[in-house]
Amino acid sequence: MTFALEVSNNGRYSKLADGMSIKKVVQNDSGEYTCKAFQISATGSSFEEKTIRLNIKHKPYLPPRKPSVTDAYGYVGGMVNLTCEATAEPPANFSWSANNKKLTPKSHIIYNGRHVSMLQIMIKTSSIFGKYKCEAKNELGTVTQEIHLKEGTKPDPPSLVSAGGTGPSRTATLQRDIFLLLRPPYAGVQFQLRGVNSDTLDIDVGATKSHDIPPDPTTVIGYRFELMPTDEYLKSRSWDRASRRDFDVADGATYLLVQLIPDTKYLIRVAARNAAGLSDWTEVKEFSTHPLQPHGTSGSSGPFAHAKPTDVCFKFVWFLAVALPAALSITHHRFADLTKARF
Repeated sequence: MTFALEVSNNGRYSKLADGMSIKKVVQNDSGEYTCKAFQISATGSSFEEKTIRLNIKHKPYLPPRKPSVTDAYGYVGGMVNLTCEATAEPPANFSWSANNKKLTPKSHIIYNGRHVSMLQIMIKTSSIFGKYKCEAKNELGTVTQEIHLKEGTKPDPPSLVSAGGTGPSRTATLQRDIFLLLRPPYAGVQFQLRGVNSDTLDIDVGATKSHDIPPDPTTVIGYRFELMPTDEYLKSRSWDRASRRDFDVADGATYLLVQLIPDTKYLIRVAARNAAGLSDWTEVKEFSTHPLQPHGTSGSSGPFAHAKPTDVCFKFVWFLAVALPAALSITHHRFADLTKARF
């Protein structure tokens, strides 16, 4: 029986009679190792392989280039999510505290994953701002991260007017404000539906990216779009089941929403985002996606563009049976007349 060793041999790996030895183990040695064994004889051969998953235990550590002390922003009346990440094997247990007081899931909203924990805070008063501490601990060690929650400002909703927006939308006929009870009391054009297809929508919100260094926490850094079919909204009068799309700010960019349902009426609204959170929502607008076009007919033009298949077939047969022979006959007579004229 022969064993195959297919790892880079830098002196740390050696083959044993029943496996493999790794010296000076590091975390990067984690992963899957496959042992392949084969036997060849005069009467035949056999082959087997086995894959072994190697997990290297280690204490928790923060993501690369992640400082142990960070800042977060929020505003009174808003909500903020504080996130703590720590990679560990076995996975770490996370705990949160503020002002030396432990925060528990009974009194706070805490979501825990394999290597991440998120503390969700409703900022009811300014007393909520301050220092929060996250601790990640396993049997091999502990790591902590401190987050300073500071008071920021709520961003204004998107506005094409303040951003020097463009003229009327090319698809203005597809737009109309609906449900006046949903329309907030903001003046001016907040966003425009620039173009719509069967499954895409292009939107202009007057995006302007700031190049301040360090970045100003009040600066808009992104936008959130929520949309849902009109029929679904009318059933519940709620946005809870709306599709949510988040984008970062880019200078002069329009935003393309994809994977929409063809031939469907949608409602859409937009909110701006800065370091402290989301703005109020814009007015609600309605648009309709286009129906799907049959394959091969998109953008077609010419005399047969709107003809039925049976009409096209009949015209083609008529062309072969009548028009083409007549054309060939005319060409023949003209060629004969031309020959007589020369000779």
